[in-house]
Amino acid sequence: WKYNIEVQEREMTDEEKKAQTLRESLFIVNEWVADYYADQLHNSVDGASIGMPYFRSRGFRDDIIEKFKLGFAPSDRKLLAKTAVGKGYKEEYLEKTGTCYKTDRGELIDRFAGRVIFPWIGQSGKIIGFGGRLLDSRTKGVSQKYVNSPETDIYKKDSELYGIFQAKKAI
Repeated sequence: WKYNIEVQEREMTDEEKKAQTLRESLFIVNEWVADYYADQLHNSVDGASIGMPYFRSRGFRDDIIEKFKLGFAPSDRKLLAKTAVGKGYKEEYLEKTGTCYKTDRGELIDRFAGRVIFPWIGQSGKIIGFGGRLLDSRTKGVSQKYVNSPETDIYKKDSELYGIFQAKKAI
């Protein structure tokens, strides 16, 4: 008892520990992926010549780009997975975050390749998913202008509001 509030403690089951470990791993992978996309926006040729001009044309200032951790996914559909695996991240977690998916031939592909990236930041400040948008010149006749992360263990679209973390103080 502390402050007349009873605190009941219990051990987590093995299943709960495993689920918590999985969730933590997915958050870690998403954080790395968000940093990767941001780095591509600021430091790659395509990020500087395609991604950044898109954000500028929409009136995004540098502070907003930083605050929302905006990024750019290169057109090379295999580069993200190759880079992540090279850094020690597991293919399994890239798939479980929904950032990548496997083709019929077993190739790991970046779901967001060639798009500007809008990370979804949950109320806790952790990256829970991503949204990617094709750029204006490529959207004519395209059925999927926007691609979002699929539902995962850490991202439930119906329960999230884009920008809630950044708006929390003002609210």
